[in-house]
Amino acid sequence: MKKCKCHESCKCNEVNKNICFVEREKQNLKGYTLIEGFPGMGLVGTISAKYLTEQLKFEEIGHIECDFFSPVIRVHHGLPMYPSRIYINKKHKLVVLLSEQIIPSTLINDLSKETINWINKKGITKVISLAGIKTEGKERREKIYGIAANEDSLKELQKYNIEIIDEGLTTGVTAMMLLGMRKQHKFKAYSLLGTASTAADYMASAELLKTLNKILGLNIDVKPLIQEAKKTQEMLLKHLGDLKKTEENTEEFEKGPQMYT
Repeated sequence: MKKCKCHESCKCNEVNKNICFVEREKQNLKGYTLIEGFPGMGLVGTISAKYLTEQLKFEEIGHIECDFFSPVIRVHHGLPMYPSRIYINKKHKLVVLLSEQIIPSTLINDLSKETINWINKKGITKVISLAGIKTEGKERREKIYGIAANEDSLKELQKYNIEIIDEGLTTGVTAMMLLGMRKQHKFKAYSLLGTASTAADYMASAELLKTLNKILGLNIDVKPLIQEAKKTQEMLLKHLGDLKKTEENTEEFEKGPQMYT
């Protein structure tokens, strides 16, 4: 463990690998529901979480900083944006944690633990992870699957007739968060998974948001998401392509000087 030095205003004590949740100002999130969207199958989590913040006019309140994030920053309206951001909607008592950066496998365990620590510290009472799943055979596009962290969470999924994954494998930050929260019965936590079939699946994201509407009593219009799917898909795929190219160039540079003849 080492002291966090990522930000002057940071209130963190000790963290893994300098992972730090930085808030612009202290927020009272007691009793809030956290919506988590990290990159994964079909980018469903990131697309859904980002669209949710735009449609319900969430306020950006902070970000995650980490020494091991790739040195790639997205530019929006001429300004740089942190790739992993925190948003809040006080009206609906929702907080969204999303990332537009693929989380390195070596960082997944530490980021999952620090996310759970932050959730506990802020008094958040429910966690809903948004993700994609690839299924065998011709599944209905509107089908939504679920994985729960504990028995109470499982009952809530069943209440909304969400198909429970009885046996299978899951990976990434979402998977490790569910495992880490399994013994924490003070709040509900589960993952909603849309059926993804493309690299950036907006139809799966739209179906996922329809289910989120039912669970949280929201009124998110998914029609614009479907209509602008192609345009947004091209933009995100280019962003991820640039990220991959930058990582490859960085790895090549770090190998040191080379001689060519």
